[in-house]
Amino acid sequence: MPPSQDPLAPLRVDSPGPVYLLHGKEQFLVDRGVELLRTRVLDPRTRDFNYEMLHGKEATSARILSAARTLPMMAKRRLVLIRDIDEMKADELAGLSAYVAKPAVETCLVMTAEKVDARLKFFAALKKSSAAVMLKLDALYERQLPAFAQEEARERGVRFDPGAAQMLCDEIGADLGQLSDAVERLASFVGDRKQITLGDIEQVVATTRQRTVFELCNAVGEGSRERAFLMLGSLVAARESGVKVVSMLARHIRQLATARELVQQRLSRVDLAQALGIPPFFVEGIEKQARRLDGQGHAAARMHDALFRADRDLKSSRLDDARILERLVLELTE
Repeated sequence: MPPSQDPLAPLRVDSPGPVYLLHGKEQFLVDRGVELLRTRVLDPRTRDFNYEMLHGKEATSARILSAARTLPMMAKRRLVLIRDIDEMKADELAGLSAYVAKPAVETCLVMTAEKVDARLKFFAALKKSSAAVMLKLDALYERQLPAFAQEEARERGVRFDPGAAQMLCDEIGADLGQLSDAVERLASFVGDRKQITLGDIEQVVATTRQRTVFELCNAVGEGSRERAFLMLGSLVAARESGVKVVSMLARHIRQLATARELVQQRLSRVDLAQALGIPPFFVEGIEKQARRLDGQGHAAARMHDALFRADRDLKSSRLDDARILERLVLELTE
């Protein structure tokens, strides 16, 4: 994952600093960040002597300050972890303000929180401190997931074939813990081959439900209303998320719009596959669907409008999800 896309990049540069607050709703990234700092700060040989963890709900400022000011034993530094510091009382938190402004260099104080109340004295002091790093870790955007999966694979000494990382993310979704676990399983499966293919994902991870989503997207792209309704019926019966179905259809339509522009540039199929990030054997079908889109004038804009309305209605309307999706398929296959 390029540094600009790596949410933990600030924790990897230079030597670890004396104060960190990792906050946000993506618990997987928060835990990964804590482990990264713990690995960088502590010597495995003396880790047990120089690592201390406290919980915000039970901790006091006096207890935290005592831990943070304790000198390391047989090592250069120690690490003190405070979980859920946002659960501490405001007056107890305020007692830490002076410390974060001038922390002990022998200690790496790492704090985690889901929410930060900028009105509190402690968080204001933390934001002003040149010695502190505040890192917000929320859920990744859909476009960031393939890069995350690729980085997980790289760390395990394997890599994805073109389009395979995207396929895995389409199957698993935005749960980073499940994505990491899936990459771990795939790495074990491919072994010395060191290459994760679409077939590997089909065999190890992919489900019939996911294949049905892909088939629905292709049916819509080809304008096959009968087949699209058949696929949609299977997804509704399997209680697939309507929002996810719309998201997948929207991504497919965006891909076709991009392919339409590239086809007009007369790119070779190899170059087209590379530009779209898909395996070469998918290109013919995508190219055919893109040409069909091109022949319908303003079809892409009309489809985007239909997708927007469906997404809005799924999130706000009292209509049954199945009815909303059926109306969407009708509009997309006109």
